[in-house]
Amino acid sequence: MLNRHTRTVSKLALLAAGMGMTVTAHPALKPFLVYHDGTYILFAPEVTGTRRTARVGSWELGERLSAIDENPRDPRLNLYVVVPGGQYSSREHPEYNHTLVVNKYTVDGKPREWDIFWCLVLDPSLNEDLESERALLVAAHERFQTPDTFEIRQVPSYTVMAERLRVTTVGGLKHFRKKDGSLPRLLIVPANLAVRATAGREPVGPPYVEQ
Repeated sequence: MLNRHTRTVSKLALLAAGMGMTVTAHPALKPFLVYHDGTYILFAPEVTGTRRTARVGSWELGERLSAIDENPRDPRLNLYVVVPGGQYSSREHPEYNHTLVVNKYTVDGKPREWDIFWCLVLDPSLNEDLESERALLVAAHERFQTPDTFEIRQVPSYTVMAERLRVTTVGGLKHFRKKDGSLPRLLIVPANLAVRATAGREPVGPPYVEQ
């Protein structure tokens, strides 16, 4: 496992060098892989000077923008954190397993600002890994019904939902139900976090990343 992790880190470093990027020792600046329309591309966060990190579990997504700039804004690109997901996984904390998806890539190596969105799987039967913005939007528009015996911990994204949305009971899901009682299979909500980064257009190979 250690050798595989070392090879993965080395590969990312070589990719970053080949794309004119610098991999530094700063944990918030390490490039990582994200999906764009089902293809892996390299996402490289930039320094913002806040020294505050956007993160999911033990994974760091980049250095955050200033607090006054973190509400979602239309000109920004989107970084979706899909929970649970099969791309990034942890044996110690599987509740934070996730997949990262972007809706665009940057051009000419110019950094852009990215709004982060939580994509929380509510439907226990939604098992496929979602690897594009279109797949996320489709799942967010689909609905499912919960049985009378449904318990909140059956929600696949329960831990992150409880942390980020403070929803810890079935009753707390009422805000997301329609009149017929149905829930979205996937809930997309703004994280009120934003980072600055580049996202390379050139596709790269998919390593298995475990932490």
